Amino acid sequence: MDQQKCKKELQDKKIIPKKYYGQVFTTDEKVIDKLIETIKTIYRPNTKIVEIGGGLGYITEKLAEEFDDIDVLEIDDYLYKTLNSKLKTLTSNLEFRVSSLNVIKTDILKYTPPKKDYLLVGNIPFHISGRLYRRFMSEIDHKPYGMVFITDKQYASTLMGQPPRCYRVSLQAQSYGDIKIVADVPPESVYPEPKVMSCIMKITKNETKLPKNFWDVVNYHFENFPTKEVESPKTMGLKKWIELCKK
Repeated sequence: MDQQKCKKELQDKKIIPKKYYGQVFTTDEKVIDKLIETIKTIYRPNTKIVEIGGGLGYITEKLAEEFDDIDVLEIDDYLYKTLNSKLKTLTSNLEFRVSSLNVIKTDILKYTPPKKDYLLVGNIPFHISGRLYRRFMSEIDHKPYGMVFITDKQYASTLMGQPPRCYRVSLQAQSYGDIKIVADVPPESVYPEPKVMSCIMKITKNETKLPKNFWDVVNYHFENFPTKEVESPKTMGLKKWIELCKK
């Protein structure tokens, strides 16, 4: 698979990637293989894989070779129909181990997580990154035990940010778990080719217990700095914020 084959498949199916959905397709098999390899490092048996944005099924096909319980989410009508058709053929092939492969037409921001333990994976649209992390790291009770994404490398670096560049989203991500950039994903590995460098990022849940007033304190100082206690909020790491909350 490469960019030109992906482009031809889209043209043959009369599908135009929609910018407002942030639709891009990972076309480099080496990148997809690395994504699968990374998922395996944190995967727990008898749990569910939730793929965000199944698209044309390039990642989904590889997931189905390795894991047996998968929800594939797709918001776009045309891609949903294409994916459904592809995967019916896929699951009839006895070489694939998958026993439960569900294609669900939904927005990840409205998706109800499964009751069992689960991992979030996929090539995520850059424009929903902030809302996605906020929902699954903070807002819902039943959080994933990990996330493995192809995503904007700059945003991944922001999540990992340390003083003097530690932002609110950095604190949110780091209080959820351990973050690692596993590998770069160059623009030519994706179609349509993005203008930014992407990466494979792994986040393993390892929650830090936060004081009840944590976000009230953080938000106050970020929105009103400099304050008596905090001259520059970005120079404060997670540990220092927790210490400040306890004063």
